[in-house]
Amino acid sequence: MIETMTFNMNRLIRKIKIQNRLLISFAVLSLLPMFIIGIFSYYISSDAIRTKISTASIQLMDQVSENIVNELIKLENDSVDIAFSDLVQQTMGGFNTMSEWERNVAQIKIQEMLAKRFSFFHSVSDVLVYTRNKEKVIAYGDISFKFNLKSDYLNELFEETMIKNGVPVWSIQNQDNEELARNSSSRFSNYGEAGILLSRSFKSFEGLPIGYMIMRIDVKYIFNKFRDITLGAGSHIFIVNGKGTVISSQNPQLKVATPYPDDTLIEELKQNRDTETYSFNTTIAGKRHLIAYTYIPRADWYVVSTIPFSYLDHESVKISFYILVLGVSCFVLALLLSYYVSKSISSPLKRLIDSMNNVKLGNLVVQIDDRSSDELGKVTTNFNQMVSELQYLIDEVKMKEKLKRFAELKSLQAQINPHFLSNSLNTVRWLANVQKADNISNLLTSLISLLHGSMGKGSELINIREEIEYVKNYLNIMAYRYYDKFMVHFEIEEDILDCHILKFALQPIVENCLLHGIEPMEGQGLIIIKGYRVQNELKITVTDNGVGMDGHTLNSLLQQTTTINQSGFSGIGIRNVDERIKLYFGEKFGLSIHCVPNLFTTVEITIPAAGGEDDVK
Repeated sequence: MIETMTFNMNRLIRKIKIQNRLLISFAVLSLLPMFIIGIFSYYISSDAIRTKISTASIQLMDQVSENIVNELIKLENDSVDIAFSDLVQQTMGGFNTMSEWERNVAQIKIQEMLAKRFSFFHSVSDVLVYTRNKEKVIAYGDISFKFNLKSDYLNELFEETMIKNGVPVWSIQNQDNEELARNSSSRFSNYGEAGILLSRSFKSFEGLPIGYMIMRIDVKYIFNKFRDITLGAGSHIFIVNGKGTVISSQNPQLKVATPYPDDTLIEELKQNRDTETYSFNTTIAGKRHLIAYTYIPRADWYVVSTIPFSYLDHESVKISFYILVLGVSCFVLALLLSYYVSKSISSPLKRLIDSMNNVKLGNLVVQIDDRSSDELGKVTTNFNQMVSELQYLIDEVKMKEKLKRFAELKSLQAQINPHFLSNSLNTVRWLANVQKADNISNLLTSLISLLHGSMGKGSELINIREEIEYVKNYLNIMAYRYYDKFMVHFEIEEDILDCHILKFALQPIVENCLLHGIEPMEGQGLIIIKGYRVQNELKITVTDNGVGMDGHTLNSLLQQTTTINQSGFSGIGIRNVDERIKLYFGEKFGLSIHCVPNLFTTVEITIPAAGGEDDVK
């Protein structure tokens, strides 16, 4: 099976030109490694960049968280200092027994103390102090905040701080109920501008619960801790609490004190916090992001950074672009190199094939000019030598054959068939006895003319007019032999009579008509001899209505160089005439025979129209 597949593959490949095969091979061998390297480089660089950015983001979030925690600790310490100050302890301890005037004096003193602490430290904008019975004792800061916290919201804060038993509770203003806030669209603001609330209960020096404290911290104070940090295009840092409420954000689309719009992210933060995984990938608004975060347990806050993959992949894309440019450049260079290499192989082969085709068509003078020293150059040199030797051998064979045919022709023309001469003389004698010698002169004249032509010296070419005279003399003699057996009709164009033809090229064909066509038939036969011009060629046809020839007889006739019938005149066969014409005028000239048994036989001679010795090939 493997051998079959290999064979089929080889057949398929061999159908492609060598140059194309080389080009495809070079292209694949250069493009495939670059493609694989490019893909690996892209993924490796992408993974490395994401890992580095993830690590850097976590470290940065740790730093931001540390800064925020330090500020939260400071604020918590401030709340402790206020709660355990002598002025607050005395006021809260004797608040129920104080007169109205004493309460006002105490409040003024506490406000002065708070003003001194926070006037130049703008992180805390408001402070509220309540008794154990939730009665407001002190209010410092913005007048709107003092009286705008709803009772339901206050009760929630008091309850939560009571449960914490002095541990600070961090929340965000504008939240009546944080659990219901996500599904609520009709919530009311507790304050015109959002703020972070630090709530706690505190005790007396004796350890007895005496009140509650609420400190409002400006959101900008926390925001300033990470405002100027940039992680990349499209990246944001924000803080959310465990309930999903936005505490602060670089993204203006995330409103402070509102639920984060994607519950899935909040759940993923909680799940990864449990496994202590501080970075993960998720989808936000239909786009993939890298999430890095840290958790602040004391406030139940998450400091989160979101980095879009589009930014992460930007560097990888740049690297990929450089790899692509380098790869394309190398690929183009490889293609150019492969083109020239394949051209150096295919061009000599193509020239060699073209030359072989020319040799196949008979052009043996073709030579390839290739002076290279490689294998193809050696093949070309050997081909040139082979063609030259072949041309020499063919010329030598042609020359020998020509000399042989020329000698045969001279020998044939120098002979007079003794049987023919005997029969002719018998005919003369019979005529003399029967017809009292009236036609002897005419018969002898024709015979003498033929004998002179047969034994004549000089050029092998005569004009058609002379050849027709030879034929007429021959037919004149045959008319006495075959009395009233045939008729002859000549249709020779006048303008071709002076053109040249080989001597005795037409007489053997006419003789063949009589012997094989007319003599065996019953009744009188007809021979039509036509001569005409077709462009640069002469056509001479001899047609008889005799018995014709079958395929075997025709083939036998074409194989004979001399006539077998001993009563013929010249002894020159049909094949000899064809070979003589081809020898003198070229391979495209010669005889053609068309025969329909018992109907007709036509022999056509084709020679050049300007037939002279100057035109002989």
